[in-house]
Amino acid sequence: MSCDDLLTQNPSFASKEDLYQSAENQLDRLFNGRSVKKVLFVMPPDSDSESFHYPTGKLGRYTNFPPYGPGLLATHLRAIGIEVDIINLNNLILRACRLSESAETFDFDSTWKKDLTGRLNEFKPDIVGVTSVFSMTHPSLVKVCKEIKLLHPSLPLAAGGFHVTNSLTSPEAKDSFLPDMDAVDLFFLYECDVVFSEFISIVNKKESSNSLAQVQIRSGDGFLCFHDKNTPEGDELDAVPAHDLMEPMELTRWGSLGGFYCFKEPGTRITSVQAVRGCRAECTFCNVRNFNGVGVRRRSTQSVIDELIMLRQEYDVGHVVWLDDDILYDRRKALELFNEMVRQDVGITWDASNGVIAASCTEEMIAAAAASGCLGLILGIESGNQDILRQIKKPGTVETFLAAAEVLRKFEQIHARAFLMIGFPNETYRQILDTIDLGSKMHLDWHNISPLQPLPNTPIYKSMLIEGKIKKEGVDFSELGLNSGPQSKACKKAERTSTDLLEKDFKDAFNVPDLDMVPQEESFDDIWAYMQYHLNFYPLFSEERPVKLKQQLRYLENITGLIAPENAFAMYFAGYLQHKLYGQVSESLIQTLEERLNLSAYWLDRFQDFNLSPKHLKTGVFEFDLNLNEG
Repeated sequence: MSCDDLLTQNPSFASKEDLYQSAENQLDRLFNGRSVKKVLFVMPPDSDSESFHYPTGKLGRYTNFPPYGPGLLATHLRAIGIEVDIINLNNLILRACRLSESAETFDFDSTWKKDLTGRLNEFKPDIVGVTSVFSMTHPSLVKVCKEIKLLHPSLPLAAGGFHVTNSLTSPEAKDSFLPDMDAVDLFFLYECDVVFSEFISIVNKKESSNSLAQVQIRSGDGFLCFHDKNTPEGDELDAVPAHDLMEPMELTRWGSLGGFYCFKEPGTRITSVQAVRGCRAECTFCNVRNFNGVGVRRRSTQSVIDELIMLRQEYDVGHVVWLDDDILYDRRKALELFNEMVRQDVGITWDASNGVIAASCTEEMIAAAAASGCLGLILGIESGNQDILRQIKKPGTVETFLAAAEVLRKFEQIHARAFLMIGFPNETYRQILDTIDLGSKMHLDWHNISPLQPLPNTPIYKSMLIEGKIKKEGVDFSELGLNSGPQSKACKKAERTSTDLLEKDFKDAFNVPDLDMVPQEESFDDIWAYMQYHLNFYPLFSEERPVKLKQQLRYLENITGLIAPENAFAMYFAGYLQHKLYGQVSESLIQTLEERLNLSAYWLDRFQDFNLSPKHLKTGVFEFDLNLNEG
């Protein structure tokens, strides 16, 4: 960055020297004696007390990711002699919820505040860093930062992570973000593996402040901004995070991780690993490039293998979820990784819950993935309409997706799913039907369907803002959610209303005067439910492959036991698969289904709509109407 650029960002300074001197003054003010020996990283709960749903937490359904970013920073800090600790408040909340006797005896806020206070007093850090990955965690992030500052007003407080970076680099989100974050003294942007340890060296006067990068230092009513980048490259990417601080033994005791955990034995330890940073795609709804930059960077194969073997040998981890957004990037390197996992007998299964790009799913690639332990992956498809795919800059065509699905069907041990979205700007009913048609033709195992969630600082958000499809009054971070899983908007809505969206009368979702109309937002629930039934449940009637029958039964049992215990469709089709596989259906399953239908007139209506009945499970005669179910 040139001097002129730096001064443009900090216009009150006449020279670069004055700016750096001001930074030195602020560091003197923040760090008494300019000595940092201990760093504490804090991972806030994913939810706050208002949005936390006790029954979901009690079931162990909430996701429980390891603090992977802080773990990487810890490794680099330890290399320069800094003592580090990490407190994962999300894990502690989920643990307390699972161990509690009832909702009345579980106090969300007092739990994390007590744990945080104890760790601060015991460890006595010289600086605290709070991380935030998802925008939905914003309310929790704010409360944790304020609590730290309340407990220790003079303790320097830093914040970083994906959400922090995206908010501070987004004109749409920045004005909503900063007023909430008045407790924070330092903001770190982008990947700070190296930058943060260099910052600590600057504080300790072992490096010059001229190397400040990717940090905004609070100064009066404004900030001193240093946007030089030091993106991790080469050997810097090979650092293995401090798993000893990340509690890989704990994560799946109290929550879940990834989308394929149900295919592992109960009690299997699961954690996350990252081999690739960035993504080759330029999807207009995604903000990965805002954080990782353009392009893709890979760790060396051996560094990944070493981490996996260490996780198995030292922590008895049996399965990992790739954090990567493009794990199959670089055909040669991806094949090398999978082949070395086999050759070096890593002994860990894996899944790609973040999705993979269909063009990379060649037979050679998927064969290597399966051999190395792949249990499941999700294809990023989004739409089956070519105009929509071009509009959102999706790296794939209908033909690409069909070809990938043909390959995946050859490897039955892999549970192959698809990401689908509805509600793109000006998307019509007919174009959504193209997506349904593509999903039916691909014949994958499941479809994760979600309405579009326009995220700040993405091209699609900006275009919708210009078109007036999004309000200009600022960003409500609490309304943002993940595309799928317990933190998705659909699940949150179900939790608030204590109903399943599939209870809705959705059979005529596409019975509209003109299929070239654009659906209103209130129609998306019906469309979502229609797609869920016709793409996920109904195709189970025609499944004949024994491996897939067992997989799908296991997944449905996970739905009825954990994800959506009141989902009557899941109960019915689990019974159907039991009959198909074993010739009989669990009496308790039939009883639970009958009780659910007796309690819910809505579910009873849905069963009548599609000619389903518990009687089928009792008699083994399934009298469904093919034409009626096909809609």
